Amino acid sequence: MRVGAAATVLEDPEELRKAASSIFVPLKIETPAERRFEAGVDSARMGPVVVARITSTPAMVNRDARCVSSTDPELLKVTLHLSGSMIVTQDDRQCRVRPGDLVAYETSRPYRLIGTDVCDIVVVGIPRAMLGPSADLIGRRTAVALPGDRGVQAVIAAFLYGLGRDVGTLSGPNGLRLSDALVSLIISAFNDTTLERADTCDLADRILAYAAANLSDPGLSAETVARRHGISARYLHKLLRDRDVAFGAWVRRERLHHIRRDLTDPAFANRTIAAIAARWGMTEPGHLSRAFRGEFGRTPLEIRRTGS
Repeated sequence: MRVGAAATVLEDPEELRKAASSIFVPLKIETPAERRFEAGVDSARMGPVVVARITSTPAMVNRDARCVSSTDPELLKVTLHLSGSMIVTQDDRQCRVRPGDLVAYETSRPYRLIGTDVCDIVVVGIPRAMLGPSADLIGRRTAVALPGDRGVQAVIAAFLYGLGRDVGTLSGPNGLRLSDALVSLIISAFNDTTLERADTCDLADRILAYAAANLSDPGLSAETVARRHGISARYLHKLLRDRDVAFGAWVRRERLHHIRRDLTDPAFANRTIAAIAARWGMTEPGHLSRAFRGEFGRTPLEIRRTGS
């Protein structure tokens, strides 16, 4: 088994358990007694998002009810499998993940991963709060394998592959921008995986991904996005209505949740509220205050002062 040059090489399952638990959340790890164990771990932080490249001989990772604590960070973990296969179980769902597939699972509920052969994976841990209104929907789509060769999933797979290749260079001022882009793509990919028409699904995914990547544009609208994708605004609304998404409300919520996150981030402590809001395409202070009260029950200034 080959591991990256910067990875920490581990020869005991307990060492992997401690490493993975310190990076993400407490876990249990079991390995076949008759086989020599070897693993490699390399990790970094991109703002609030943590990314890790993990290689391992066959092992079972178990986060059971006894591991889950109210003091643990609530993370959505998204994994790209570069090689090897794994069985992922959460709630009443189970899937087999193969090379090239994406899969998600949440740390706030028990889950189990069974690696049936040597695996090489890239894992990102995203604070649930970063997912905004999409958190509950994605939480119902865990333990479902997504092919990483189509639509937005292909973009995410390429993104994660690059992160896994360059883990050692990720920490720094660009980390927050990278994490924003990654979270927006993941929200789009996991927003709906049940539509029967793949072309329609891909188009809706592309629309949401494009909108998420352009939240900073104050001119973002259904008309501009529809024109960018060669369709009418009416058809755009129909596509998104099929997945219970109202475009204007979705953009507004995404912007508000991004602004709220930045208001509580020490990295933006020296920026004014107006500057942070403008960063996400909202340029009217009076409207911002009313929108915050409607969404969170508090003004931007109150949220900044309390840091919550």
